[in-house]
Amino acid sequence: MLSLYKKLSLVLFGDLIEKYIDSFKPLEPHIRNANMKVLLKTWVGMLFFTTLLSLVVSFISIFVFLTFLIEVEFYIYIFSVIFFPVFVASIVFIILYLYPVQRENARKKSIENNLPFAITHMAAIASSGIPTEFIFELLTGFEEYGEITEDSKLIMRNIKTFGMSSVDALKDIAERTPSQNFRDILLGIVSTTESGGNMVEYLRQMADKALFDYRIKREKYLKTLSTYADIYTALLVAAPLMMLSLLATMSIIGGTVMGLTINELMLLITWVMLPVLNTGFIIFIHITYPGV
Repeated sequence: MLSLYKKLSLVLFGDLIEKYIDSFKPLEPHIRNANMKVLLKTWVGMLFFTTLLSLVVSFISIFVFLTFLIEVEFYIYIFSVIFFPVFVASIVFIILYLYPVQRENARKKSIENNLPFAITHMAAIASSGIPTEFIFELLTGFEEYGEITEDSKLIMRNIKTFGMSSVDALKDIAERTPSQNFRDILLGIVSTTESGGNMVEYLRQMADKALFDYRIKREKYLKTLSTYADIYTALLVAAPLMMLSLLATMSIIGGTVMGLTINELMLLITWVMLPVLNTGFIIFIHITYPGV
């Protein structure tokens, strides 16, 4: 089904893509680093096709809704029928355009979070004296390492399917990974292998460094989280309580604020403003969470 969708996208928009492909060149490294297994031309075709489908579907939906289900003023009808499909199509276009970047960042985050433990495991495996490629073959069986496991599978694919040497396979994945730390470690393994150095000692040093950086990152985030907790207490606990207390006192006197009665304003704060702000704060914490 997906392959058919890709082919249809290229058939419909192939000529348009060829004309404007240079405008989408900045996406190419993100698509490669995100390990999306799709060419830039194909992704741009799917982007155009999906945007067109969202435009058509949203136009039909709003047309049926405003024509047969509810009655609105004529100018609102015209504005909605024109604006809503364009708005939906624009959102879809932006989401699909940014998806490779988001996917790349997600891969980088997974690699950075699992790297200290994967490197420690690799050092333990290397101490048994087995060749480098078998270290990564053993890592393919540990799904808890996330994207490091996926990259290990790609390394073994390069060796077993494409016939690459272990050095060339590691260099290939080093060029694709979005994590600079993992890239440096892979190239360090390559350099150690080519120079005949002590692989166990190298991996142990990298594991110690990665674990140290992990602890520093964890402590830094905990301090930042403490600051966020103070801000939350001040803005979303203490301030609303003081405001509601003040409004409760004002309700005895009466009057309006910005055209709203005191009771209406209290309901607005309690049932709209506070839930929206708390939801926004939770989303912010989720976005800034480093996964440590």
